[in-house]
This record gives sequence, structure tokens and C-alpha cells, in this order.
Amino acid sequence: MKTLKIWEITFAILVAFALASCSSDEEDYHVDHLTGTWERVYNESTLDAGTERYTFSPESSSTGHIALYVNSWPDFKQETIDLNYVVGNTQHIIIFTGKEHDGKSKLYGEYDIHKLSSSEMIWYRTDSNEEVARFKKIK
Repeated sequence: MKTLKIWEITFAILVAFALASCSSDEEDYHVDHLTGTWERVYNESTLDAGTERYTFSPESSSTGHIALYVNSWPDFKQETIDLNYVVGNTQHIIIFTGKEHDGKSKLYGEYDIHKLSSSEMIWYRTDSNEEVARFKKIK
């Protein structure tokens, strides 16, 4: 009887430890945090990277528009690019242009969002575990 009680206690401790040590992906991804302006953060070793700001304006819970502001190095040419996006609970985002003169949209980028909180967003390549971009929310 004592052996059975020891196994029950051991099992309960293991279950409690497993639940406490595992974090859910949902804790790092809240699609409602996407709205606003995000600025790309570069590594400290990157000098004069310029500025990239994505302003997400949703039309629905999964689609919307992006105003991409770019101030790029070396000439620091400033431009704003109008884009659209589709995102969902799968943590996958597709960014595409509006309709071109041929009437079709063109793919601008496709990423997996590994983190989307109220202050930080991280994009990975869809075909690997390689980080593509890191952002901080500025508005």
C-alpha cells in the first residue's frame, strides 16, 4: 500500500512539473497585438541599417493593410510602400502587394511569427528555423 502511495505522489509531482515547465505557443502569439507600428530591430553589430517600420491596420481579425516605411542605407532614400496581409491563428503571415497593372497581387513576403506580444514580434523563415526579423512596437 505504501508503494502505491509513493508512486501516486511521484506521478503527481511529475505531472505538476511537466505542466509548469511547458509554455504554450499561444502565450507568445496574440494576433490582436499586431495592430500598430512596429520598427525592425537590428543586431548591435549592424551599422547604418536604416529604418523599417510596418504599420498594421486590420480590416478583420485576419486581414488588413500595411504601410511600410523604409529609410534605407546608403542613400537613405525614404519611401512608403502600401501592402496587404493575411494572418491567422496558425502564426503564419503572408504579405502581398495590391493589384498590379496586370490585375494580380504579388507576394512580398511569407513568414512564420514565432512571437507576437504587445511589445515584441519575431519572424522566422517558413521553410527553416532561421530568424528573419525582430521588431519592437513603437505605437
